[in-house]
Amino acid sequence: MARTYRQPTLRQIEVFKAVIETGTVSRAAETLNMSQPAASKLLSNLEADTGLDLFERRRGLLIPTERGQRFYEEVDRIFSGLDQIALAIDNLRSEERGRLTIGVLPALSGRFISTAIRSFSNEQPEVFVSLHARSSQFLVDWMRSGKVDVCIVAGRVEDPHIQVEPILNMPMVCMLPPDHPLMERPELTVSDLATEPLVAFMHSSYTRLRLERAFEAEGHQPRVVTEATTAQNVCELVAAGMGIALVHPIYAETVEGRVSVRPFVPDNFLDFQLCRLRHGRNRRLVATFVEMVRATAKAFARDGMITRSDRSIR
Repeated sequence: MARTYRQPTLRQIEVFKAVIETGTVSRAAETLNMSQPAASKLLSNLEADTGLDLFERRRGLLIPTERGQRFYEEVDRIFSGLDQIALAIDNLRSEERGRLTIGVLPALSGRFISTAIRSFSNEQPEVFVSLHARSSQFLVDWMRSGKVDVCIVAGRVEDPHIQVEPILNMPMVCMLPPDHPLMERPELTVSDLATEPLVAFMHSSYTRLRLERAFEAEGHQPRVVTEATTAQNVCELVAAGMGIALVHPIYAETVEGRVSVRPFVPDNFLDFQLCRLRHGRNRRLVATFVEMVRATAKAFARDGMITRSDRSIR
């Protein structure tokens, strides 16, 4: 006569999972706030109800069998799915009180965006904020598909559906390795840099284009010896002594104390683009955040501008 099996209960599964993860029945029982005898009985009933030998008993220790390990992998996969459901519920709850998804290029993902978000949260304490640091092109694509409400990128954005506002419009500065001979000069020109090794962004970047145009206007070609994709990489390469870089002044904060900064003349302005959809969602929250970004940008420009007064970040 064929034996009939019973479906395991959720409590049995919880005990089984806890035993695998903690190593003993006593620790599993403690984790689940039950007595050890009750946990042992549930585990024995699980094996009897399923007809599977899930453990080997060796000198009082429970060692998962091959079937027991495979069963645990399935149980863990299912419980992970339950965790995802719980996360989805939390996200839905957060949307009830408002949610703002912000994108920012990595160069501004530090103090600048944190200051703007703090100001926004002071105004809108019930709003859930989600921040994503990605490349500019990635963020623009996300905005077109509605995955971010507002973003800050570098370079030009040409899209009739995206409203663009320049921020942090400031002149490029020269970032020099520590103790570089040119740091003795109050300001630097293309002629000063004509034979110097330069660290630059990749050819496709807006900053690299401005650098090349500045040199071409003076009849020179930049001597780029190292190039990188991110502002952090460029700044770290300068700090390591690889060369001089022409960058937006806000980049210098990431290597403060490890580089010198001098004004570059003539002025060549760089900025970032604050983007939002013209007819996007969360328009009230986006408008409030935009105001916070504007105020933060003004404060940074006022406090962080490299002037003609031989200012050094050392």
